[in-house]
Amino acid sequence: MESSVAIISVSAIIFLAHLFGGLFEKTRIPDVLPLVLIGVLMGPVFHLVAPEDFGHVGSVFTTVALIIILFDCGIDLDLGMLGKAVLPALRLGVITFGITVATTVIWASHALKLPLIDGCILGCIAAAVSPPVVIPMLAKLSVSNHTRTMLILESTICEVLGIVSTLACVQIATASNVQPTVIVGSVIASFVLAAIIGVAAALLWSSVLRIVRRVENSIFCTPAFVCMVYAGAELLGYSGPVAALVFGLVLGNVRDLKFLQKIPYLQNQAVTLTHMERVFFAALVFFLKSLFFVYVGVSMQFNDNYLLFSGLVLTVWTMIVRLVVTCRTLPKSLGVYDLSIASVMVPKGLAAAVLVSLVHQAGLASAPMIREVAFAVILFSITAVALMTFLIERGWVNPFYNYLFATAPTNAPAVGVAETETATAAADNIAETLVAGPEPGQAAGPDK
Repeated sequence: MESSVAIISVSAIIFLAHLFGGLFEKTRIPDVLPLVLIGVLMGPVFHLVAPEDFGHVGSVFTTVALIIILFDCGIDLDLGMLGKAVLPALRLGVITFGITVATTVIWASHALKLPLIDGCILGCIAAAVSPPVVIPMLAKLSVSNHTRTMLILESTICEVLGIVSTLACVQIATASNVQPTVIVGSVIASFVLAAIIGVAAALLWSSVLRIVRRVENSIFCTPAFVCMVYAGAELLGYSGPVAALVFGLVLGNVRDLKFLQKIPYLQNQAVTLTHMERVFFAALVFFLKSLFFVYVGVSMQFNDNYLLFSGLVLTVWTMIVRLVVTCRTLPKSLGVYDLSIASVMVPKGLAAAVLVSLVHQAGLASAPMIREVAFAVILFSITAVALMTFLIERGWVNPFYNYLFATAPTNAPAVGVAETETATAAADNIAETLVAGPEPGQAAGPDK
């Protein structure tokens, strides 16, 4: 691809991403879906670009996008709400993941004639919910803070479970050596030790942030440091996504951590991000998210109609599993609207595509079949989630969910036209302030 064409394409994608964001406010269609469809048209449909054209830059870019999206998400999470959301997130994520994998194995053995271990690999990939897809979707929806926190945690848990379980199954398939204790230990270490790394890194960075800000153009130092935290956790064999999420969570809530007042070095030294830094990270997330979802579409490959249909069937089944698990595990006090959103929020993303490539590199005989079905599941799951959230936002499926969650209180989405216009006006005022700077004699504002 020529450089001029690439520059025009990236610029057009950014403009279209803004357009799709504006259309969401009018139509309630999530902007994720049209971005993915653009990638599908550019890649597998018209063959204008292929993932190989990006070389190693493609995988590096998607990893950086994942890191920044998770970090920004962690900043916005409320620490007090986190404690209430952990157990429901664990329950929802683990049960959904387990049932999806188990039923996929049974289905794959009959419909695709896959061996047991290959069916487990496909099931782990199909059960890995993608945080970079979930987080931007939730940002556009009117769910409560508790539900948003729970679904973000649940998607992160499912992604880590999917990665660890898929790698373990590939190891079993290639080495014919089953070690359940090693697998369980890997999962626990991946979560707990990665979280410890994230906490320690956030406290360290918070304590030196005042000094770092004295450096010119230091606003890029924080995203660079969180990338180092992610890479360090991955090099140690732990979960980089969890480390990045926890890093943002602690850094965004460092002022609420009472135990810091008992540590002499950190007492009154820990600072969090300023408003300017948060606005910068939000803009960075928007830019990376827009390119990320187009790259997801470009990465898909479809060569067999039967396997494409199989991916559609598997997607529908995972949606049914999610609906049943939501009905059985989540408290009805969340309300009909929040429960309905939680019951459909199972999109797959680039993590599944990366796992497919790892399966292909392992040389498994069924790798091409797994790849085709997995790519179909990614496309159809994002489409299905976008479609269902659109129907829920419009209220066109309210009778079904009111019947399904009959004992739950009704909590319709609170964002209306007036609220949207007010929020837009406020955003414009903030943007003008940031561009013009503070008025003469006015302080720029303390660290939060």
